[in-house]
Amino acid sequence: MLAIESRAARRRTPTEGVLGIIDSVALEKTKGGSVSTMEIGALAAGLACATGVSLFLHRTVIVIWLVLRGARTQGWCVKRELIRSVSAGSSSRTEFTFAFRTPEGETVEFKDRPGAFGYEEGAPVRICYDPARPRKRATIAGPGIWGPVYTRLLFCFPLGLVGFVMLYSLALSWGLVRSY
Repeated sequence: MLAIESRAARRRTPTEGVLGIIDSVALEKTKGGSVSTMEIGALAAGLACATGVSLFLHRTVIVIWLVLRGARTQGWCVKRELIRSVSAGSSSRTEFTFAFRTPEGETVEFKDRPGAFGYEEGAPVRICYDPARPRKRATIAGPGIWGPVYTRLLFCFPLGLVGFVMLYSLALSWGLVRSY
């Protein structure tokens, strides 16, 4: 006779992580037929919000690192383009493309968010970039220009709050945490 270990009695290892816990709870609830479509939707939305927040915070950390430790050079605004969203009605946003030359003479273009104030085409800007990866890591952020940082942080706060509420509510519902 085989000894069958119950999922509830089994200890979870740290390497199993959040997805392993969610998988085991969802599997147990599926056996009982009590996982609702609302719970699956809330789980998907909560994980999507958490993923979005982590990506925005990752970019914010990179931008702050570039400002503190990156190489600096003079660049310019290459293009200021108004993009109208067809699917969202009459909303629009301005997209900025900046460029600079590396010490090797290579011209690098990148997109960044200047924040509340924009730039005209050809306007000079200070660029902070990673000399090892100038095409992947460059920003116009720095003293006086924190738009690339605060626009992401302002987006992260409500997105993170929604994700936290959804995932915490599911954890309460599934009995993973206790309410006090």
